[in-house]
Amino acid sequence: MRKKNLKYKVLHLNFLGLLVLIPIVTQAQQQQIRVGYIEYFGTKGIEVETIKKTLPINEGDEVSFDKLPDLILETKEVVKQSIGQPATDVGPVCCDAHDRWMVYIGLPGRNLEVIHYDLPPKGAIHFPAEVLTLYRQTIDLVFESVHAQAIEDRSQGYALSAYPPLRARQLAMREYATRNVALIRRVLNQAVDSYQRAVAAELLGYAVHNKAQILGLVKASRDADEGVRNNAVRALGVLAESRASIAKQIPAAGFIGLLNSGTWTDRNKGGFLIETLTRAREPMLLRLVSRRASDSLLEMARWQEANHAKSARLILGRISGIEENRLQKLVDDDPSAVIKAFAEKNR
Repeated sequence: MRKKNLKYKVLHLNFLGLLVLIPIVTQAQQQQIRVGYIEYFGTKGIEVETIKKTLPINEGDEVSFDKLPDLILETKEVVKQSIGQPATDVGPVCCDAHDRWMVYIGLPGRNLEVIHYDLPPKGAIHFPAEVLTLYRQTIDLVFESVHAQAIEDRSQGYALSAYPPLRARQLAMREYATRNVALIRRVLNQAVDSYQRAVAAELLGYAVHNKAQILGLVKASRDADEGVRNNAVRALGVLAESRASIAKQIPAAGFIGLLNSGTWTDRNKGGFLIETLTRAREPMLLRLVSRRASDSLLEMARWQEANHAKSARLILGRISGIEENRLQKLVDDDPSAVIKAFAEKNR
């Protein structure tokens, strides 16, 4: 049973991640996958090289997709044997521009922040079956939209793909959310089934914008389940991108801790949201992020997959005072210059 649960987790989280990380191509149904990068976070004070020498997988390896649950368990055990403590997370993530997977390994270093999440609810409430079908269809179509290289419009506060089949499903979610927001909130707050809550968090992002929507998503960002948090923080980031007036309604300080989380999806979506909220370059927020999360941002900025590292690089550049147009160019062409500028500013 344990292996079955792990396999579900791998599939579930990667499907959720695909809603944000573009360009990516899913290989989840292929028999073999190739590992492109192995990256680490939570490394402060940890001898990472010691861990690298004993890992059961290396960059460039091909592995069977069905073996991923066993590989996660084995990697956690190897980390524990190497440093005396288990990995906080082992996250296989699909995919880079060459269809290679990445594996993100969380470590219990000094820049790890233990975040206390809410206890899961215990209610039996759930969505009608057709709503879950709509959600699954939407996720499946994300894969096709990536192959079609479709862009995503976030200007209205919710994601709308240029890929017509996916856009139709997203508009259907919008229609459902605007008419059934009371049920969505009840499921999000009361459902014992974390998958139901994850669907609710996604749908709440498509509801009519108001203060209650923001409050509901902020609360969901502290859910015990990382899939729920993933969808909630993603929705907040999309809302923040749509209008500066909405971004100001989101309590940025409460999300900085996600940058130090031991869970990859927390860091990934936390980075997306904080990057969006720092576009206004509010000095107090930049100082707070620098003070609380510099070590973690530097780790993330050095990741080899540019789509995963970009948020951290932009945040560091804004803390360093690099002008925005120049920063955007450096992030793409010379990210090491951003890291160097941050180091010089903080000598």
